[in-house]
Amino acid sequence: MSDASNPEPRDLSEATRAALDELESAPLEERAAGYRQLADALRSELEQSDPSRSAG
Repeated sequence: MSDASNPEPRDLSEATRAALDELESAPLEERAAGYRQLADALRSELEQSDPSRSAG
């Protein structure tokens, strides 16, 4: 990614795809925690990029 505080959408998409590919290749019992971490990271990224959060 070019900058952790402001990643390019394509970079974020590629990183997400790579993370999903890695998760899907993991044993089933290890996937839930990985999906949860990925969801938390994506949620945080969306919250940081949401202009309405900085206006309030």
